[in-house]
Amino acid sequence: MNKHLIILFKVVILYLIFISLTHANKPTVFLVTEHLPPYQIINADNSITGFATEVVLETLKRSQYKYDLNLYSWVRSYNLALNKANTCIFSMARLPIREKLFNWIGPITEKNNAVVWGLKNNDNSQHIETISDLKKYVIAVNKNDATHLGMLKNGFVEGEHLYILEHTKSLLKLLVQRPEIDFIIADDITISHRAKLAGININLLKRVVEIKNLPLNFHLACSIKTDKDILTSLTKILSDIHKDGTYDKILSKWTSKMPHLINTINK
Repeated sequence: MNKHLIILFKVVILYLIFISLTHANKPTVFLVTEHLPPYQIINADNSITGFATEVVLETLKRSQYKYDLNLYSWVRSYNLALNKANTCIFSMARLPIREKLFNWIGPITEKNNAVVWGLKNNDNSQHIETISDLKKYVIAVNKNDATHLGMLKNGFVEGEHLYILEHTKSLLKLLVQRPEIDFIIADDITISHRAKLAGININLLKRVVEIKNLPLNFHLACSIKTDKDILTSLTKILSDIHKDGTYDKILSKWTSKMPHLINTINK
């Protein structure tokens, strides 16, 4: 081996060592989420898939940061993302009340509002024309999610107008099994999946009213304690994914599993 090849070989080795050390010193990004088909889905083998999951994992794979993805209840995921360094959560609705609590990386969905749902045999739904009309009844919402925080902002009171739940899968079961619960709040996309998860016939449900001032446009967000380089990297990459056609490609795979049920369920 001649002198020049030996020098080149040494340079390559040093470069590989440098790259290895650089990557080894990068912090791990902790991803947390909940089971909310079709956005996040835990499979029988405990793998996690779903439309939002694919978008987020594509973002992390391009970033070259190591990551650790875990699925918990929404309350636990929310608290981890609120307090733990280098922790990011999806899919989180971006609300004014949350704006300063997290670093917002970018959107995963758009144009999706909260909807009040009741049982078709509940005559109370006939008396709902405005959001204010709902204050005569009891509405079940999940703790710390967008519907809970949004309804608080709209003047609803826990224990009076709102019944707070810890687990998403209990929402529809509560509506069906507990006569004192008049309504729940969900969106058009997830309602069919929630019904399937709870073992509830979706034909029992009625779309009562849309809450137009409570958008459920989901984002990827990270804790305030997240490394600035992580935030910069993920923000740019997620933006690129929206621009280079990758987002539309992922969306096209899941469109059939995200039907808007406005026209298929009696209003």
